[in-house]
Amino acid sequence: MDQPTDQPTDQQRGARMPSGPLTVRPVSEEQLEQTLLAVGGSFLQTPAWARTKPDWRHTFLGWFTAGGELAGAGLVLSRNLPRLRRSFAYLPEGPALPWAAVAADPAAWLDPLVAWAKGDGAFALRLGFPVVSRRWEPDVVKKQISSGGLMSFTSLPPTVEDPDARTLERWLDAQAWRPIGWGNSAAVGQPRYVCVVPLAGREAGDVLRGMNQQWRRNIKKAEKSGVEVRRVGVEGVQTFHDLYAETAVRDRFVPRARSYFEQMVRSFSASGTERITGAIYEAHVDGDVLASALMVRVGDMFSYLYGGSTSRNREARASNALQWQAIQDALAAGCTAYDLRGFNTSLGATSPLTGLLQFKLGAGADVVEHVGEREVVLSSFWHRAFETAMAARVAINNRRSGATAPAEADV
Repeated sequence: MDQPTDQPTDQQRGARMPSGPLTVRPVSEEQLEQTLLAVGGSFLQTPAWARTKPDWRHTFLGWFTAGGELAGAGLVLSRNLPRLRRSFAYLPEGPALPWAAVAADPAAWLDPLVAWAKGDGAFALRLGFPVVSRRWEPDVVKKQISSGGLMSFTSLPPTVEDPDARTLERWLDAQAWRPIGWGNSAAVGQPRYVCVVPLAGREAGDVLRGMNQQWRRNIKKAEKSGVEVRRVGVEGVQTFHDLYAETAVRDRFVPRARSYFEQMVRSFSASGTERITGAIYEAHVDGDVLASALMVRVGDMFSYLYGGSTSRNREARASNALQWQAIQDALAAGCTAYDLRGFNTSLGATSPLTGLLQFKLGAGADVVEHVGEREVVLSSFWHRAFETAMAARVAINNRRSGATAPAEADV
């Protein structure tokens, strides 16, 4: 199997393939955090993310071998139907498991989770499979955009393709784990396609040379314009949200409330370990903040989650300076990847979000496809009721906002 550079192998992580039956049961916050860092996993599987979502009930689960060894762990977010003990259970971009072992025997790992969900009263279980399926280098995708959009994106020959992902997908199809976010589904979840700048084995100069000419020129222009970048905590949320809301108006998407970002920054700042942390980056000229972004780090992955910029003094190229500083910080922290998050694969040349994708590709980011989100229905009746209510809610929100693009709602 070809291993992508941002994903350590099971051997590198010290993982052993468990023998005997696996059981799933609750674990402590500390056990989840330690397993997540040892095995590798998403910020969406951290206890900090559970604190970011106080309106969801959370459970920390562990996968145990017959010998009692903790082999994996994950965060389950559950939302109950009003006045009922029926719930929707969700593991975004998780759990943290040795996925090569999972692909070899999916039933051994996933069936115990399904059994736990049924016992917990779930009518549906959604899981974001973080297994890297395919990867494309940026020049291939940029060429497709210039020739008329990304409608045929999935037909592009990948640079790397993982046969283990195909094996896992076939098993999921056979077991009625349906894909989410495709076809006519009204469900909105985490992105299947993300942009990732590989950092493993590279110096800052290597990463800079991997950027396109416009990016390198803009970084130099920002330096000449006196742009400086600083890290701040929750005190930077108000400025961040002002710029984010201005960007939402400009790009016509639905912004989230300021309180959401306050909760996120507080949650990741309280993690107690530098390997799981969050901060706001501000790019400013003489104290005038021109761009701001919310970043988190979990283990070897440094992620850009949300950002905003002003139309004022755009020639200073503050957004490029901000991202470049964050990439350098990720390198200094020993991270192996810089995650620029997802995009819509049906973007066309006239979409306001196409420019955002081109911005990410210009930074030297590969496009990475995951197996993505799948859902197994445990009660058809309650699931139909839930989907109908969710579709109505999305339609109402879209009518109220008048937006042509959704919020940056992948997180």
